[in-house]
Amino acid sequence: MTGVNMRILPIFLLLSLSACAVRGGPDLDLAAVPTAPDGWASRPDLTLTDANGSQPGNISNGWIKQFGDTDLESAVQEAFANNRNLQAVLARLRASRAAMRVARADLFPRIDLSGTATDAENAATVYDGSLEASWEADIWGRNLALARAGNADARAAAADFAAARQALAASVAQAWYDRSAARISLDLATSDLERRKDTLRITNARFRAGLASRLDVRLAQVAVSNSEDRLETALRTARNAARALEVLIGRYPSGDAAGAERLVMPQPLPDITAPVSVLAGRPDLIAAEARVDAAGLRAVDARHAMFPQLTLRFEATTRSGNFGDLFDPSTYINAISAGLLQPLFRGGELLAEADRQGELAKEALFNYAQSTLTAFQEVEDRLDAEATLERQVASAATAAEEARAAVDLTRSRYINGRSTIFNLLDAQTTAIASETRAIEARRAQIENRINLHLALGDEPLPAGG
Repeated sequence: MTGVNMRILPIFLLLSLSACAVRGGPDLDLAAVPTAPDGWASRPDLTLTDANGSQPGNISNGWIKQFGDTDLESAVQEAFANNRNLQAVLARLRASRAAMRVARADLFPRIDLSGTATDAENAATVYDGSLEASWEADIWGRNLALARAGNADARAAAADFAAARQALAASVAQAWYDRSAARISLDLATSDLERRKDTLRITNARFRAGLASRLDVRLAQVAVSNSEDRLETALRTARNAARALEVLIGRYPSGDAAGAERLVMPQPLPDITAPVSVLAGRPDLIAAEARVDAAGLRAVDARHAMFPQLTLRFEATTRSGNFGDLFDPSTYINAISAGLLQPLFRGGELLAEADRQGELAKEALFNYAQSTLTAFQEVEDRLDAEATLERQVASAATAAEEARAAVDLTRSRYINGRSTIFNLLDAQTTAIASETRAIEARRAQIENRINLHLALGDEPLPAGG
């Protein structure tokens, strides 16, 4: 055997040992990810836009404008600028991008310069200088895999920020109309108290005329007290709703936020994108998919850690009694070396790490698969609720209108002695319950429309907004 063959024999042996030690990569069963259906099961009648995932649907950009409230748009923009939670997510994104640059650094050489001065007693000062450079030859692509994993992490963080931004806009819009509903409920409680006081006044007059009993007066007074209690609860709820809105926007929670002037009825159901577009456009799904990529790349790195590592080194040193010699290249003694490291025995550490990273990759895949199912469910739930809520709003509005008419009729009959105090109080209780239910139904309809846009991954404001 020649001398050259004898020199390269150890390298072949190291490669053989590493090849025997490395196990296969993570067995990612992509069948775990559900296939996007052609349409939405809850609304097969819908004509879908962006069916092939090639063009954006017409509601994907600026759904806040559908509510026709410029003050709401301003509130969302203010929240984007001042919300602390969103700023924290943005800081996390910037940190992830910095981490990506850190991961890329291993692709390049490392260069260090150091200098020392030794000043011993009764001896001249000695200056030592050292210039060191090292570079790991990325033979197996380990460092490249880690750099790509850092890039995938940064993509996931960017998608997380987009998702947080969309969720914040939805939260502000919901809080905006929650404040409106709370104010309307407060007005309703005030009106109910006035009705109850009117009933007490009528009952006292009837009692003085000998047409009503003291029991009637007491029952009317109980109704007034209950209504006062309900008014205080409504007042507290309205103030809490205002403070919740202010915190989302980034203001001090003083309880002064007004919200919407009224509970608007959402526009007719707009064009809806196909399920495949939800997979491609929802930021949380984009983030989950990027995390699958990052986990898979780290699994690759963990397997390649059992391969030989080739490191090239350059070192230059000098020693002189003259400080200026530290900056004179001719005074340095140079040395170039190359090192080959082949892990042989680490107590199973490397194999265990490869297994761990492989399982983490599987976990990321299953998390992504579950996220897609959850996303589909959210859209299906919201689409299904669109029709039922529309009918509920109509029924609740009719019930409230009839209940108010019943109060007026029963009041007239009570004054004329043709109905009892029980009939009137019961009619008033039914009226406020029906009116409250009408407010809740309208608020639920608005909330569902907001959540539908969020489930579809639609952008709340136009590009650049």
